Amino acid sequence: MVSTHFLNCIMGNVFKTKTSPALPSKVFLGLSKTTPTVSGTGITEPSPAAGYTRIELTNLSIPNNGVITNNSEVSFPKSSAEWGTITHFVLFDAATGGNFLLSERLSKPRSVEEAVIVILERGKLKLTLKNVS
Repeated sequence: MVSTHFLNCIMGNVFKTKTSPALPSKVFLGLSKTTPTVSGTGITEPSPAAGYTRIELTNLSIPNNGVITNNSEVSFPKSSAEWGTITHFVLFDAATGGNFLLSERLSKPRSVEEAVIVILERGKLKLTLKNVS
């Protein structure tokens, strides 16, 4: 699901009708235990006190039929406490705070306990702008 903020940002910048805010210069992958909404509410990330942090995506593929994937493995830090059950990945334009860009439900929820490293294998993250109506 693509956020309203990101859709407006893309459309305004591509068609030069509203170029502020600019397109993000960096994108950060996060995890959520709840379902995000297009407005960016409903996101529940694990606690930084449990070793969680968003990961900057720096090695993405060129688009192929409107889809971008991760060209290398993406690893989150080892959890220092339980993160709970992760149901969605989320993308933001900042390492903390920032604007919500898009999300997708995981194919299977994952329970993250203490001393676990969450890894997305190469090519497993698939990013596209289509929304299901």
